[in-house]
Amino acid sequence: MAISFHKKVKKNTLIYGGGAIGSYLAACLFKANHKIFFLCRNKNYKIIKLKGLDIKVYNNSTLKKKFHLNNSKRFIVIKKLEEIKKEKIDNIFITTKINQNLKKIFKNIEPYLDKKTLIITPCTSIPFWWYKCLNVNLQNKIDKNLYYLFLKNIKKKNLVGMTMWLSGKIQKPGTIIISHIQRGFPIKEIFGERKEQVDELRNDLKKTTLSPKIKNIFFEIFIKSLNSLAFNMIALKHEQNNKELKENKKAIKEVSDILNEGDKILKINKIKIFQSPQSRIAQTLKSKNHTMSMLNAFNNKEEIELKFLWLSFKKLTDTLKYKMKKTEKTYNYVSKKINEYF
Repeated sequence: MAISFHKKVKKNTLIYGGGAIGSYLAACLFKANHKIFFLCRNKNYKIIKLKGLDIKVYNNSTLKKKFHLNNSKRFIVIKKLEEIKKEKIDNIFITTKINQNLKKIFKNIEPYLDKKTLIITPCTSIPFWWYKCLNVNLQNKIDKNLYYLFLKNIKKKNLVGMTMWLSGKIQKPGTIIISHIQRGFPIKEIFGERKEQVDELRNDLKKTTLSPKIKNIFFEIFIKSLNSLAFNMIALKHEQNNKELKENKKAIKEVSDILNEGDKILKINKIKIFQSPQSRIAQTLKSKNHTMSMLNAFNNKEEIELKFLWLSFKKLTDTLKYKMKKTEKTYNYVSKKINEYF
């Protein structure tokens, strides 16, 4: 269905990164009367600017929805931020890959922030603000070495945590396939002062997709990153998609070992665990036909982000003086395999 837009614009939203997830977010928020600035580059930019953006949403093999967004006054396709004129930006979703330079991104968006702008940070690795759930001594220690713009936005309390529990890919420039939606976009403020704004944003998302309430954003972000680490590593190790992994008892045991080892970090820091590893495994494998993103990149001889994801855990465990021994052993094995292959 083509999206029509006749109502008054509710918010100005920047989607910083035009991949599968950013595209689906753009469609959902556009339908909720947001004015979208859609930052993408290269072939994606050229095709979407000229022909528009097509999104197909499936439940495994069943087509559920279709969206088409044309470049317009309400969906503005840009390749650099300077194309945004003097307009207030209410929400910035950073949906780039985790190998992108986040410090540079925060420098780029700094001129477009005001006192009420929300920044929804990437969620596929442990984010820079996660340490705010640790004890005060550790927080003070990390504060001293944190990048100044990260620390500035922590102090402004304008950061928002959101996870992305869905499977998607770019089929070709300008065409997005969302193959399965698990929990959609759970979203929550990191600081209580922004609760009202974030609740409004969640309600906007819920008009088109799933966006459940969550109790603890630190738990939510951690298990999403841990889930990504475990499943991507084991998928790469065995070179199997979800359907094949589900039948591989050894692989499931390896995923479970990584999840249990990571959960100990939460226990050490007295963060309540709201979902068991078994439940997370079952939830992920509901997407039967999905191939984990890093295995898909491996098969297509593209850059694999595993190192960047692992480093976010390594930095945290070094700070906490805790070893994820089984996880690190698996990472070293898979990393060697990747290096030998390429």
